Amino acid sequence: MQLVIITCLVALALGQHLNNHELQQLVDSGFQTLDVNPKDGLLEHDELSKLFDMRDTDGNGVLSKAEFAAHTGLDFIFKDPVFNNFDSNHDGVLSKDEFVEKPFVAMNQNGDSEVSRHEFDHYYTQLLHHINQHHG
Repeated sequence: MQLVIITCLVALALGQHLNNHELQQLVDSGFQTLDVNPKDGLLEHDELSKLFDMRDTDGNGVLSKAEFAAHTGLDFIFKDPVFNNFDSNHDGVLSKDEFVEKPFVAMNQNGDSEVSRHEFDHYYTQLLHHINQHHG
């Protein structure tokens, strides 16, 4: 994974966009990180909600940019554009609604209250592709 991140950083430093394979590797890594309890190939709302609560290290009910960066990893090249995408009210922090509720509803295309690997891949691949084209 570190090699992928380094490759992505070099590509951005040279002003190049990431290719679809590199974007897919970032999305795959993200899914593997989130699908934890149980590790069943599905994301439940509760998994994302608990993740939000764990990442809210100061307990103030929102994620700061620093808390979000710790979640994504400091090397994640899209952390600022993704944060800004989720920060729908542009207040500089992410509420649970912005980080969990809205993305979960957007990902859960079939309305079954679980996000499949396919739904996750589709949502984040589209998001990162859009960001890559506009910020890469």
